[in-house]
Amino acid sequence: MPEFRIDELAQASGVSVRNIRAYQDSGILPPPKRQGRVGIYSDDHLARLRLIAGLLKRGYTATNIGELLRAWENGRDLSTILGLEQIVTGIADVAPSAFLSADQLRELLNTAGAAHDVSSCAVQAGLVEHDGDRYRAPNTRLLHAVAALLRAGAPAQAVFAFSAQLQDAVDTAIHKFVTAIADDILRDRQPDWMPTGTEIPQLAEYVSTITTQTESVAAATVTYDIGRYLDAALGEYIARIMPHLQQRETQ
Repeated sequence: MPEFRIDELAQASGVSVRNIRAYQDSGILPPPKRQGRVGIYSDDHLARLRLIAGLLKRGYTATNIGELLRAWENGRDLSTILGLEQIVTGIADVAPSAFLSADQLRELLNTAGAAHDVSSCAVQAGLVEHDGDRYRAPNTRLLHAVAALLRAGAPAQAVFAFSAQLQDAVDTAIHKFVTAIADDILRDRQPDWMPTGTEIPQLAEYVSTITTQTESVAAATVTYDIGRYLDAALGEYIARIMPHLQQRETQ
């Protein structure tokens, strides 16, 4: 299981060191285990911080969150509590955020064929955002995938434009689909419904299956379209040069 010092936990979660300590003081974040004078945090702390951040975004106060967590934990074992947290926050772990200095970002994206100001292009494409004197990448997998395309020699302008357009299109489609899934899960539920210990594994498996298969649908669509358009573009070129090749063979 990964372990974090408090500054590493802050970077992985996007929560400041100051707020992490405040959450510990208020009791909504468990204390770390101690190795000498150093506090060591785990994935459980990271999951809890992401749950707290999600609840704060939805308008809960720290007091509300503390009451909710204490009520939920009362009489339930640790696996049940973590099961709920993993359903709420686990998908975010697939695409973690990270912070990069300006030099690190330029080093990652600068290739012979890249645009002159790659940092600015990355910001405009939604791959990173300014965070003081550094950059935050909301989706590091996407950022590194774009960097790989640039290293492979794909034209930088096209890569950044494609990334921005794809994010917009996918965000719209995924938002509609996930909203429909959530509506289906909550249909006929009471307003204060919380999953029971037996419902948590079923709900977790359902969410995991939906996530995996949605990724498969998206990948299949992208692969199909790449093949279709490559065939059209390169097929036209081959058809155009074929008479010249045949003429050479007869000479």
